[in-house]
Amino acid sequence: GGERPRLPGGRRPYVRAALPARPPGIAYDAEAGALVIGEGRISPVPAEAWEFTVSGVRVLELWFGRRAAASVGAVPEEADADGLDAVGARGWTPEWTSELLELITVLALLDGVRPRREALAARLAGAARISREELRAAGVLPVPASARRPASVLGHQEEGPEGQFALL
Repeated sequence: GGERPRLPGGRRPYVRAALPARPPGIAYDAEAGALVIGEGRISPVPAEAWEFTVSGVRVLELWFGRRAAASVGAVPEEADADGLDAVGARGWTPEWTSELLELITVLALLDGVRPRREALAARLAGAARISREELRAAGVLPVPASARRPASVLGHQEEGPEGQFALL
């Protein structure tokens, strides 16, 4: 739910050339600021979005690799091919193109707040930690047994349209 993330006008990524049904790979054209996916092109793509890594892995390459494998009915090496996972999609889907545009946007926005994240991490690294004894004194620990059980919709009545009971 909610509004989708957006970059300011002029910085929003768009499909400039249609992505192929079975994309062979992904590359970044730094001069043009574009993702090149076979004959397809998406731009503008900030270099920071392309270079964004988690645990040393480029997020865009990982995301693309998994979708490209699925577009030809393959599964990633670490996954077991069983059931519908073994079938995969029949080519690159328009939904994946939309997801890719959103992912580029989110990575660019995350990079934009990197200085604030780094400053917060540095501040927290030097902050005093809350001890177990302080949490016990505040009544946070031990965790009550009721908090360890899964929530139940049967504990209270929810009304749907026209007053009927709804299991949510």
